[in-house]
Parts: sequence; C-alpha cells; structure tokens
Amino acid sequence: AKQLEYLGGAACAGIVLGARVPIVLTSRADSRETRLASCAVAVLLAHRYKVLPP
Repeated sequence: AKQLEYLGGAACAGIVLGARVPIVLTSRADSRETRLASCAVAVLLAHRYKVLPP
C-alpha cells in the first residue's frame, strides 16, 4: 500500500473490521489525507451498520 501511495500518488485508508464499530487504523507516518480518508471510510461503514447490521 505504501508503494502505491508514494510512487503512484494513491490515497490509502485503514480501518479494523470485526468489532461492533469500525476502528480507525493509522500510522505515525500517515499524511493528513490518509488519516482523513480513514475517518471517512469509518463513518461510511458506521452508517451502513446502522442501516444493515453485520
């Protein structure tokens, strides 16, 4: 994933699945964009869990 981010300009997002709520997973080296993308994915998944529980 880091190769895609650094060499290809891709944005990454990390969350942990399997809990009742999504957990945002970031690294100290992650950019603000990556941290924001992780939060956005977690919010979308939390909304989906409200509509259709896992």
